[in-house]
Amino acid sequence: MPTILVVDDDPNFLDAAEQMLVTAGYRVWCAADGKQAVDFLEKKHSEIDLTIVDLSLPDINGFELIGAISRRANAVRVVATTGIHKDTYLDMAGALGAHAAIRKPLKGTPLPEDEWLGTVHRLIGDAVREKQSAAAPHGTT
Repeated sequence: MPTILVVDDDPNFLDAAEQMLVTAGYRVWCAADGKQAVDFLEKKHSEIDLTIVDLSLPDINGFELIGAISRRANAVRVVATTGIHKDTYLDMAGALGAHAAIRKPLKGTPLPEDEWLGTVHRLIGDAVREKQSAAAPHGTT
């Protein structure tokens, strides 16, 4: 079962994302800030297939977290998200290594599950194929 780490300081978003992802068949871990996320990544890196990172986090912000993830060997896939409606935020996240970026809906609005799950399924599929390719003996596909 693929594992997703969701990092966000908004408990309502964490709850909604966790419920959506668990219902879709994923194992989900949640971190309320960058420090908790770094702890998860240090201890459970090999078990995490995808990380959803809010860009506006206290302490270690999402940009720093994405940069740290992308510099690791066998970096996990990253979806950047923010409720700040400035395109430059999501563009910067991509430049730092995010594989996708999704804007959060306005507070009190449900998550657009088709968009979120479509992106997650695609990136998880990419990660699984990459792991299989890395595990395959050289010269085979």
